[in-house]
Amino acid sequence: MTSSGKLRALLEAGPVRAASCFDALSARLAELAGFQSIHLTGFGVEATQIGAPDMGLTSLGELANHAGRIAQAVSAPIVADIDTGFGGANNIARTIRTMEASGVAGVHIEDQVFPKRCPTLDGRVVVSSGEGAARIRTAVDARGNEDFVIIARSDADIESIDAVIERCNLYLAAGADMAMPTFLNVDGTSYFSLAPDEQMEVLVRLNEGIEGKVMSLGVEPPKGYTIADMEKAGFAFTMCVGPPLAAVANALSDLFYELQSTGSDSGYFDRNPGKYQDTVAIMQALKLDDFIQTDERYARAFGDGLT
Repeated sequence: MTSSGKLRALLEAGPVRAASCFDALSARLAELAGFQSIHLTGFGVEATQIGAPDMGLTSLGELANHAGRIAQAVSAPIVADIDTGFGGANNIARTIRTMEASGVAGVHIEDQVFPKRCPTLDGRVVVSSGEGAARIRTAVDARGNEDFVIIARSDADIESIDAVIERCNLYLAAGADMAMPTFLNVDGTSYFSLAPDEQMEVLVRLNEGIEGKVMSLGVEPPKGYTIADMEKAGFAFTMCVGPPLAAVANALSDLFYELQSTGSDSGYFDRNPGKYQDTVAIMQALKLDDFIQTDERYARAFGDGLT
């Protein structure tokens, strides 16, 4: 079964829990932890691969090459963030074909103007709803495999929650397989300023208004709630974008400060015991035994000068 076929089967079976990852190691660790799918976060890719904030700076070539390496490292289907699609209709069509060839199972494309901005930053602007729908039709028509999943994200929360719902339904009607509503601005109020119960009401409101499958934005569940509660609210695909990158940034920062100030890593690992404390343990997570078996199977033939 193709990667996109796997993703569609998961979506048909019930809510999909994905891990937001940014490289092959994080994706492999997520797979070992039992996650059904991998979400390739644009924020994480820009932060880890080019050392930049989430402002649409990654190129198509950089993203596709990076996604392809991750797709070779894991069997879990990958959903990749392609921002605004990297340009006009022809650019979007090429983006879809390129990402299909990379091995990912699907993509989400948004209706912001280019260059886009992370929804946690001020200054987002959206294209007209007509252009947003045209982006979706272009993406749907460009895919070579009908199983390849096209997800439409709308950032029209800068106008209102009703505008997000209206656009998501328009994009689903244009052929999107799933909608991804942005909700960080709730009718002029910051989502994060709301009480947890009020936040959950927003999530329920979105799912009740959107006439199709809904993917979460990647914001953690409201305090006191869980991913299961988000699934109960109606989300078909959930992930948490910020925590994995924050965990890595905090861990590396602590380790580097300790190494620089004390000249030793022993204090850090004494405070943070775990199973990945040496290079062999990390390589085991990366299928070391499979690579060794391949080496041993063909070593004699290669040594004899096999051509």
